[in-house]
Amino acid sequence: MTHMDYVSLERQNHIVQLVSERGRLSVPELSEIFDVSDATIRRDLATLAAQNAVQRVHGGVMRLQSVATRETPIVVRQKSHSAEKARIGQAAAGLIKDGETLLISGGSTGLAVARHLGQHHDLTIVTDSLLVAVELLQQERHKVIMLGGTIDPEEQAVRGTLSRAVLAQLQVDKVIIGAKGISVQRGLSAETPEEAELFRAYMAIGDHVIVVTDSSKFEQSALAQVTPLETIHTLVSDTSLDDETAEHIRERGVYLLLV
Repeated sequence: MTHMDYVSLERQNHIVQLVSERGRLSVPELSEIFDVSDATIRRDLATLAAQNAVQRVHGGVMRLQSVATRETPIVVRQKSHSAEKARIGQAAAGLIKDGETLLISGGSTGLAVARHLGQHHDLTIVTDSLLVAVELLQQERHKVIMLGGTIDPEEQAVRGTLSRAVLAQLQVDKVIIGAKGISVQRGLSAETPEEAELFRAYMAIGDHVIVVTDSSKFEQSALAQVTPLETIHTLVSDTSLDDETAEHIRERGVYLLLV
């Protein structure tokens, strides 16, 4: 990837994030924000629309209402819904007992969980996330097992067949994963079939599956289904989740913790 390609990708990811937050933006507004020409923004929007990340409208762009947008880099996602993620991370950490074995998958909410494990003792934690591993090492309390594989620079996590080969040899008390999209009807979903397969491999090694996600991910659906809601044991989210959705989740036998 050339430097120019990388700059374009960063700008496009930022456009997706802005559109997700604001709902709608015009070409002139985006041109001013990024200090590039209208023509450059139009090319970006054409690329994003072709990837089904945004919806083109006359003079600009708007967010998709029912499909989860293309994932933005984790360094950007950490800043989105940060207060909710901090509360979710603290609540999920409260479900962990000293001495347990865990898997914490990469993602901004999983990182929030790791940040609240500093008062725990003698945990053994498997992770695919470089950020989670660094956070836990700084706490100097736990044994950390890093999965192997190819590093995804945007996620700052490892991916690939090496990870699955190691997973096949492990068993943990609790698996903590995030969600790219989640709905009552379709359950958890992921960006790609490969990512969905990896999430299922994570879930398969745990006695108890905890999903951590802020309420903005609900009733969105990414491309690939991971698992129905019924296979999740505990779901931790924020209090902005509407009552009707919360009731449907509980009806499926999921313990729902809203903070």
